[in-house]
Amino acid sequence: MNIQTFYLGSLMTNSYLVWDENKEAYLFDCGGDSLEKVEDFIKNKGLNLKYMILTHGHGDHIAGLNKIKELFPNVEVYIGEEDKDFLFKSELNLMPYITGGDFYYSGSYKTVKEGDHIGKFIVLDTPGHTIGSKCFYAPEDKILISGDTMFRRSFGRYDLPTSSGDMMYHSLNKLCTLPEDTKVYSGHSEPTTIGEEKAFLRMQGIVK
Repeated sequence: MNIQTFYLGSLMTNSYLVWDENKEAYLFDCGGDSLEKVEDFIKNKGLNLKYMILTHGHGDHIAGLNKIKELFPNVEVYIGEEDKDFLFKSELNLMPYITGGDFYYSGSYKTVKEGDHIGKFIVLDTPGHTIGSKCFYAPEDKILISGDTMFRRSFGRYDLPTSSGDMMYHSLNKLCTLPEDTKVYSGHSEPTTIGEEKAFLRMQGIVK
């Protein structure tokens, strides 16, 4: 599969456009509504944007949702079952702290849980940063979209609403059981691999 990174919103969140040989495309996270580059790229490549997938519900990952649905009305939006309220509640999505305003998603969406499939990706439950954080794993291509669960040489905060340190450490251990050559694409860092992060987390005493 092919991957193009866009940096969206005030926090320059990584948004990943992924597509296959059939030009069926996935957009992972959408942290802002200045989407001209995303729109132009999709159209110039002749891609069919079918899936809009959210790793979790914080504002810097969902702020462009309404704009995406306006530009691509047929796109299907997916979010973790436990994080669905983040789409409507500013005290959860934290948009007042990110942009100074509230956010409310006005479109349709579907919820996902562990083991669900979205195209070529398998849903993994990885709570910790939020209660409904998900990672998305494409085993054939050895790609993991990790959101704010696993970063390069770091991992997500767990001092926010619905966060949990115990859950975060459990989720990191879970991800470290994936093949070590799996490429990891996170919400706020450069790409890495499971093997590299497993070694880092072992040094921190988080993974055995």
